[in-house]
Amino acid sequence: MIYKALQVVTGQLNGYLKLSFKLREDIAFLSPIKDEDKVYPTNRVSITLVGLERETSGGISFQRTAISDTAVKKTAPAWQMNVNILISVIFQDKQYEESLQILSAILSFIQKNNMITSQDQSVSFAMDPVNLSIQELANLWGICGDSYFPSMMCRLRVLTVDEGEILDLSAIMKTRELSTGNKNNDQ
Repeated sequence: MIYKALQVVTGQLNGYLKLSFKLREDIAFLSPIKDEDKVYPTNRVSITLVGLERETSGGISFQRTAISDTAVKKTAPAWQMNVNILISVIFQDKQYEESLQILSAILSFIQKNNMITSQDQSVSFAMDPVNLSIQELANLWGICGDSYFPSMMCRLRVLTVDEGEILDLSAIMKTRELSTGNKNNDQ
């Protein structure tokens, strides 16, 4: 679910950037800021998972669903998750102005497409920017690497995690069943 959501963002962002800048190739990739050799790949937009949060504002409840006239199933509660991502425009130093143009286009994409749905409609979520203080931004870039690149953090809101595993099957009693016992009053 997380991977698919990030793929959807990456694909739709690539389509938007290709149209906006008349590009022939994708420039947005789902990737860490640095590659395996601790090098910043240049001339690309990096979409990096920063963290997950469980959304609890809607409450948590176990789901009971009738599966027939005589039985119900109980499943674990679905989790509502928020996914935080960092979108970084990694261009060479001499292309700083171009990186700001790309970042502006990314901001426009997010504003225009605040609700994102996959083509098969299996994944749907809201996407919005997250405000970070200078200290939080410095800490984040300290974790990601030593250099700062034009970037923004976004939150993919309310992805549902629900494996649908049945925890319990129960019978439904439609009429009150009374047990009658024989009482012997032999004394």
